[in-house]
Amino acid sequence: MLDQGQWTDSTGTPPIAAPLTGEGFREWSDAMRDVEQLIEDPDLRAEATRIRERARQMRREWNRQATEPQWPLVGEMVAQPLERLRREVSAELLRRSAEKNAVVPIDRDPVPERFSEAVQDYYERLGSGR
Repeated sequence: MLDQGQWTDSTGTPPIAAPLTGEGFREWSDAMRDVEQLIEDPDLRAEATRIRERARQMRREWNRQATEPQWPLVGEMVAQPLERLRREVSAELLRRSAEKNAVVPIDRDPVPERFSEAVQDYYERLGSGR
């Protein structure tokens, strides 16, 4: 889990500060919306939407009040959930790519006994490059 020390740069400003409090929020929000549309799992998609909406609401409040954001709250409500979502989406992509690349035998039937020696010889020759 991230704590404030893990998600701040050398100046103490969180990396998420730029899109939330400065330029680039629209691009960040659009990218999050793209992620939402790409995620097939409804729970993960809903979490991405919640994160984007929380960030939008926080930005609106900061703009209205013109005050420095409460960075611990940003970490708890946006940065940490975003990191969890990133890990879950990465794990899901890894699972899906493993499923696509799984080696599945073409023929699951055993070799008939009378051909087993010929098949064994074939694979030995094939393996030796002959």
